[in-house]
Amino acid sequence: MNEGWEGESIIRAYLSKRHILHLQADLMVFVKGKWQIWEIKHQERFEKPPFDGHGLPKWQIDARLKFQDDTGIRALLFIVDKKTGIIYWQYMDELIKGKAYQTNGKSPRIIFPIESYNILEDGFEQ
Repeated sequence: MNEGWEGESIIRAYLSKRHILHLQADLMVFVKGKWQIWEIKHQERFEKPPFDGHGLPKWQIDARLKFQDDTGIRALLFIVDKKTGIIYWQYMDELIKGKAYQTNGKSPRIIFPIESYNILEDGFEQ
């Protein structure tokens, strides 16, 4: 294990034990004069029913949107599709306005239809 990750793990355990709210940002990005928080996933597409899509655990979207509400720093979700290599992205506050499907099982996720996402291309502009 990388020593930096080990140190981060120790601090996260410390915060969790004391019930101190925290999140681990994948990236903080400065775009067009404003900060954004990016959540990045590398995963396979969820296949219908009810629809093809991508998503993340509910607690992660809830934490990122709370951070957005508290700070004004907008949260984005990026998905690198393992099969196709296509990179999908969307603002999380936009995703939750539309259709969603909650999976069950060991690692439940909120899935959003593939049509809810933009495709990242060269010259990415927001």
